[in-house]
Amino acid sequence: MNYSKEVIGGTVYVTINLSEASLNQSEDFKKFLYDIDEVHPPKIILDLGKIEYMDSSFIGALVGGLKNVLSKGGEMALININSDVMSLFELTRLDKVFKICDNKEDALQQLN
Repeated sequence: MNYSKEVIGGTVYVTINLSEASLNQSEDFKKFLYDIDEVHPPKIILDLGKIEYMDSSFIGALVGGLKNVLSKGGEMALININSDVMSLFELTRLDKVFKICDNKEDALQQLN
């Protein structure tokens, strides 16, 4: 599977094991995010450290997942974003929408 998850305290930590996050994976990823139900309200950390390229459809899946989490009173943070992907977030101003942290420890503090 392209995604793995573990529960750390009251937070679900998700590692995305893709180098290219694109249209081919976006629907599966969106479904994966929507199916996370280990913690209520959902608190999710997404580790994007392995992603070297991300297209707009995958960004759409991230935004859809965030909207779903927020609608349930939860929170989401993104970590380990490489500079190319971060440039995309800045260009689209999504760096103002998502909680973006450097690492897992910072994200756990932000969400707890």
